[in-house]
Amino acid sequence: MPTPWQGQPDKSPSEPHHHRQTAESFGVDAERYDRSRPPYPQALVDRIVTASPGRHVLDVGAGTGIAARQFRAAGCTVLGVEPDERMAAFARRSGVEVEVARFEDWQPAGRQFDAVIAGTAWHWVDPVAGAAKAAQVLRPGGRLAPFHHVPQPPAEVIDALTEALRRVAPDSSFDPRLLRGSAVDAYQPMFEKIADGIRRTGSFSEPEQWRFTWERTYSREEWLDQLPTFGGLTQLPGEKMAAVLDSAGNAIDMLGGRATMPYTTVAVTSTRLPAA
Repeated sequence: MPTPWQGQPDKSPSEPHHHRQTAESFGVDAERYDRSRPPYPQALVDRIVTASPGRHVLDVGAGTGIAARQFRAAGCTVLGVEPDERMAAFARRSGVEVEVARFEDWQPAGRQFDAVIAGTAWHWVDPVAGAAKAAQVLRPGGRLAPFHHVPQPPAEVIDALTEALRRVAPDSSFDPRLLRGSAVDAYQPMFEKIADGIRRTGSFSEPEQWRFTWERTYSREEWLDQLPTFGGLTQLPGEKMAAVLDSAGNAIDMLGGRATMPYTTVAVTSTRLPAA
């Protein structure tokens, strides 16, 4: 599971799904990932379940099982597909069934589902091949619903991270400056790319966006615990990571030791059309 901020669009001209080393780096500390990454809004889970014809769910890029556990709690049967064996092993320990594969290469063996979801992971999937595979495994009327968190970090945190990365990792794909102003606007090109991939299959209704706003307050320790799980930072050497964490920690100290993060969770969603 591009991403400095759990799903930030990659600043390089190449596509995020080609960056396999980063895409499959999150399992370096699966336990930290699971405890520090926020869950998804219950309203999002409920809407996807209600808008699907049944409760058999395929979770693409299931990671440690954060979204899968939420959908199971909503009464769904969930199968995860995850390319990183370390993440899959963690998810299995919580009872989530996971098969290890890149989604584009995964073999469904004739299985069909009522919903295909992806929690902050679809940017690591080829947008056309992924949508085509989803069309293959969804029943008519089934729902494709990849969703991403879009955080709006305080300006002080953006400035601190920008300065630290300029010093220690100027070539990092982690670019906090993209989140100045409206973070949702910064993510919009990624959402449009997802929608275009869905359209190009010819198998889905016109994609739409569902948006859910919420916020979470982080202590200094909680935010610094989460920061190393972001895609542009997972591969930083220890001394460089320490410099980034020190800078971010100082910024949060200036805010009183806590930072409130507004989020918008955005689903790009469509239904599987009947076969022609």
